[in-house]
Amino acid sequence: MSALLDHAQLTVPSRPSVVGFERDADGWSRYLTLADARAYLIGGACDTCDFVFERLGGANQTVSPADIGDAFRNGLDALDGDLVENAAKVLPPDRYRVLLLELEPRLVRPGESDDYFAHEAIEFWGIDGFWGLPHNPHTEYYRVGLPETARRFFEFVVPMVPRSWLNEEVVAEYETRLRAGARQTGFAISVLEVRGPHWVREDDNHWCLTHYLLDGHHKLLAAARAGLPVRVLSYLSESQAPTPELADELVGHLRPADG
Repeated sequence: MSALLDHAQLTVPSRPSVVGFERDADGWSRYLTLADARAYLIGGACDTCDFVFERLGGANQTVSPADIGDAFRNGLDALDGDLVENAAKVLPPDRYRVLLLELEPRLVRPGESDDYFAHEAIEFWGIDGFWGLPHNPHTEYYRVGLPETARRFFEFVVPMVPRSWLNEEVVAEYETRLRAGARQTGFAISVLEVRGPHWVREDDNHWCLTHYLLDGHHKLLAAARAGLPVRVLSYLSESQAPTPELADELVGHLRPADG
């Protein structure tokens, strides 16, 4: 589970934005969009349906807020009001819980031993009756925390571009800086889902927090390779959470930073 370093609330007004949320005409399936193209399927509206995310063709670019790249490279220690508002200019209108997190990412490939969809999801919902296969997210992704972390809480960091597009020299540079104690920071828009099949108790539902990484891909890979923490400035969407109260409850459950 991430360590919570600082948090705030922010309302982003209606205005053009690079990042967006979209629903199918029937309101069932939801999507994260980049430049009006569907980047990720982020699951259906039904809270008893399986938790999923799935990379689509629009996940093909990073989103770097203007004029604050140096702050992210140097690393944030606390939330600054101007920076929080400037970063949010690329985000869709919504009310957000703004979280400065420190986490240790673990790179996961679909089908491997740490893949949520091949293990915990099947144990919880069972195997898909039509395909007979685990859900394929069509991307590598990061998990946060060890498998023995609280059973009901699962945290993911999901990239906007494939690992093959990253520059190995830049990754190596960030890894060197991390080993020297740098506090580099990525940038994400985040979605909370609380889901469980209808036959389980509500208390046993899976709390799934997914950070869709908009900027900082080299930093996350460097941290995963080094086994070191990295920071993420996360904007948790209220409109995509089951309820605002559950979004607040999540913030209360995040592990406070030591000291």
